Amino acid sequence: MPQLVDRTLCLLYRVLPAAHSQEQRQTSDAFALWAGEWIDLMHHMGFVVEIPPDLQFASASAKARRTGKRPAPYGPWARLSGCCDALYTFETDLWPRFAAIRDTVEFCPGDHSGCATALAVMWLLKGGPRVAGCIGGSTLHGPDAGPALEEVALSLHAQGLDTGLTNLEKLPRATALLTQAGFDISRHKAVLGTDVFAVESGIHVDGIAKKPVLYEPYPPATVGLERHIVVGKHSGRVSVRLKARQMGLTLPRAAEEHILEKVQQLAESQQCSLSDAQFLDLCHTCHPPESLSYARTDCCGLSGATASAEVGHA
Repeated sequence: MPQLVDRTLCLLYRVLPAAHSQEQRQTSDAFALWAGEWIDLMHHMGFVVEIPPDLQFASASAKARRTGKRPAPYGPWARLSGCCDALYTFETDLWPRFAAIRDTVEFCPGDHSGCATALAVMWLLKGGPRVAGCIGGSTLHGPDAGPALEEVALSLHAQGLDTGLTNLEKLPRATALLTQAGFDISRHKAVLGTDVFAVESGIHVDGIAKKPVLYEPYPPATVGLERHIVVGKHSGRVSVRLKARQMGLTLPRAAEEHILEKVQQLAESQQCSLSDAQFLDLCHTCHPPESLSYARTDCCGLSGATASAEVGHA
């Protein structure tokens, strides 16, 4: 069973200032507390964690600290890296050269050419036992950080390979911790982004309501997210109808075209999709609440039936 080695702590620890002043010592102490929570989370999901030597004390989870049991050591592995241009020569050059020693090598391809995740997946599918990278990958940590482990995990999952990882629905907590550490994570970042399951285009909304598997490589709940509709300039009548149902409204069919026109006008003027609050306000403006019927539905699995005010989606 392949192992995915998370290097996030080592990458972050490198940029910490040396603790020469009181303020720097406080920064170091705060990082140690943050690191302990990160290690607990990664171990809970089944990742192997590479821990800087000075942070070994943080490697025990809260439970381990109580029981005196500590995780197994990281272990002596040779790291193969810097193979960022090897995607097209993997079968003819890279794999034949290292297949014989694959059980002592962990692969950590660079992402200078944007193919680290693909190389890592190919390595594991060929029988390589370990891949090193980090949560967020080069987008957060730079091209030398290796592949984005969450993308590797979900790529293998989509191909039916058992990675031994569990509780990947906890990934939003990893996103929150990275945000806490100062990273700006795009809402559209693969796997981690909060809006990766947001759909706006009318034809996509219609299709995904009928057969999600045609549009999604894995169910949103796998990574702790929800599928939701946003309405904007690319929406159609089906989008308006299903979005209204998400929010507990049943619109008269005659009203859908009128509301769609208003939705597209507002989205064009503000250069982004509408928030739930804006859409609800439009529905009530076009049709007073007493003329609308309310009945919450899950809309064929398109969840997220709330009327909370969200920021506009780009």
